[in-house]
Amino acid sequence: MKIILGILLCCCHLLCFSQNHLKIITLKENGKTVFYAQNDEFCTVSIQLTLELTNLTAVEFGDGIYIVPKNTKKFKLFELARIKRGRTTYSYTYKAVYGEVNLFAYNDGYLYDLPYRKGLRFTIEQGYNGRFTHQHENALDFNMPEGTPILAAREGIVASVVQNNNETCLREACKKLSNYILICHSDGSFAEYAHIQCNGASVAVGDTIVKGEVIGISGSTGYAKGPHLHFVCFLPDFERRRTVATKFRIGKGTTFAYLAEDKSYKKNY
Repeated sequence: MKIILGILLCCCHLLCFSQNHLKIITLKENGKTVFYAQNDEFCTVSIQLTLELTNLTAVEFGDGIYIVPKNTKKFKLFELARIKRGRTTYSYTYKAVYGEVNLFAYNDGYLYDLPYRKGLRFTIEQGYNGRFTHQHENALDFNMPEGTPILAAREGIVASVVQNNNETCLREACKKLSNYILICHSDGSFAEYAHIQCNGASVAVGDTIVKGEVIGISGSTGYAKGPHLHFVCFLPDFERRRTVATKFRIGKGTTFAYLAEDKSYKKNY
């Protein structure tokens, strides 16, 4: 018997994804209930499960955190075994995020390209731990007019695209209305390019992206006081993603720097 429980008591995260692409599946095998995960995403997914059991014990459950590889149809999580005769019940909740939550080693020496075309210059209107919305966050806001082509700062695979929103405001509700492109890098880190125009993405989930490729058009969607490109690189976590500072090639591309608030950078490469 096969039961798909992808919706049962599911808890969504800020980086949650379609439940059509992640399912929790149970199978009856040798008198036990075995839990599997099916991950149809184009990147690794981390799952954190919490169980409520009656007259059952969870074998190989551990801390309830599992790293499920991309494009996996049947990844074993754990199994439930009866303790004694009598009634048994179980239920669970889970959180799921893109990426590997126990990742701590990444390529912090990688040199990113400025995310716009050669000859253009833009100012960092808000930098790392910035004065407006970047407190305790390593994120960058490029003062970029709407309609500017956005180039990939690093190669990777497109994990998620949201481009159906068209509202801009400074209300709390608008934080959920930003259009963005999320790209997974080879070292397990992610880059998010946010506030893109409605229907402004030129890439799709699963696309392999090369550095310097046009991925979308800048805009002002979501929680924003004006047009800009929000760029952030991070490592996954269930509660709060771990943002990291990144080095960019500047000038003619022969030097690099951590970009600073209120400074402008012309791309000559």
